Amino acid sequence: MARGQSPALSPETAERYRQVVQMRSAGVTFDRIATELGYASRSGAKEAYDTALVSWGREAVDDLRVLEGERIDDLWRRTFSRLIQGDREPETDDDPPRIGVNEFVNLVVTGVRISQRRADLFGLDAPKQHAITGPQGGALRTDVGDMLIARLEELRDRQGPLVEELDTEPLMLEGSSENGGLPVETVVAAANPENV
Repeated sequence: MARGQSPALSPETAERYRQVVQMRSAGVTFDRIATELGYASRSGAKEAYDTALVSWGREAVDDLRVLEGERIDDLWRRTFSRLIQGDREPETDDDPPRIGVNEFVNLVVTGVRISQRRADLFGLDAPKQHAITGPQGGALRTDVGDMLIARLEELRDRQGPLVEELDTEPLMLEGSSENGGLPVETVVAAANPENV
């Protein structure tokens, strides 16, 4: 077997996977699938379902998407039909009575949810766009250099003026017998001859 490939399924396992996918496509819960097909728990049935989808690839997922689309269409037809029927005055005694306001609102909300689910399933909605702005909706400043300069200026204003003149004499290591009182630059250069 080549690396990265899954082992071939036995005919019994393949049949169980087919049954799991078929039952799940019919809307059966994983708990019930586990009970009917002999899995130890709902998670075993879910794992078999996921493995079957991976094993059989994209075709199974596309088939499930088509099946789910058909279910959504059926729910839409039923909801819309009831909405239209309930909105009319009955013409005969056999016609259903007009629906109440609460049922009408519930049917409209259900219709909108069905429509949203369909759009999600088939990717019909345009992608959401987000805008990131700076303070008060202005431009976002991302230049780290400008932000660092502003912060340093803020610190300078808070601390007061800096010393204008620095010592011009080289720093001497005092009290060390190792360098004999030589300037720091000389000690560093002697320690790193290739940097001289």
